[in-house]
Amino acid sequence: MKILEYGDKAKRKIILIHGFQSPVKLWDSYIEHFKNDYHIIIPIITGHDPQKNDDFDSFAEEAKQIEDYCLSSFGEDIYAIYGMSMGGVLTAVIGQNGRLKPKKLIFDGSPLYFPMKKAVASIQKGFYLDVTHKTKHKDTKTLNQARQLVPERIYDEFIGIVSAMSDKTIENCIMGITGFDIAHSGNYHGAELYYFHGTRSSEALARLSAKRMKKLYPRTVVRRFEGKGHCENAMFAPEIMIKELEKIFAL
Repeated sequence: MKILEYGDKAKRKIILIHGFQSPVKLWDSYIEHFKNDYHIIIPIITGHDPQKNDDFDSFAEEAKQIEDYCLSSFGEDIYAIYGMSMGGVLTAVIGQNGRLKPKKLIFDGSPLYFPMKKAVASIQKGFYLDVTHKTKHKDTKTLNQARQLVPERIYDEFIGIVSAMSDKTIENCIMGITGFDIAHSGNYHGAELYYFHGTRSSEALARLSAKRMKKLYPRTVVRRFEGKGHCENAMFAPEIMIKELEKIFAL
């Protein structure tokens, strides 16, 4: 895992954790906005760096690497962690472990509950393997579809990550997601909990996760973005998500 840092190390720490097959360039607007007021820590999840030939093993291992890094560099006090999509699963594991002491945990469209049969998980894995293989072979239709799914500003980096990603990383990420349930995540050690999600069909799993989280942890603040798809604001309208984060950070 590679970990990037921005801003003054003496200021409050925020960790931004990207989603599955997402490039670190996605955070450019967030870094520019928050770097003067916070110290920003950005992990590149294992298997998501085209310059490295490594494989994602588990969310437990990724959490340990982030925790070890922060504890050795800054100590346990983290102001906030914002996890986008799959990054929210990693955020939840860190919150559960209790080695770091984040005051705020923020989830955006994160699949924290997968109430479906293993066969569905296998289908999900097969889908991502198929799309990734087609991307590696520069299938025209697949590449054009990708332009509809990610902002143009990160398209090249996205294609680079997908093209370099191993089958093992895909399998371990997807099976790790589909095997996760926030019911087994403890009490998050008193951190404030926030969950963002859209209302379109692509957010069906996120809506289930938000509902379950609110039931298990009633203090969770849920924010719905009407008419929005999966992490749509975070990716395509970062200025909207930045304003939402500012509100949370100011509380």
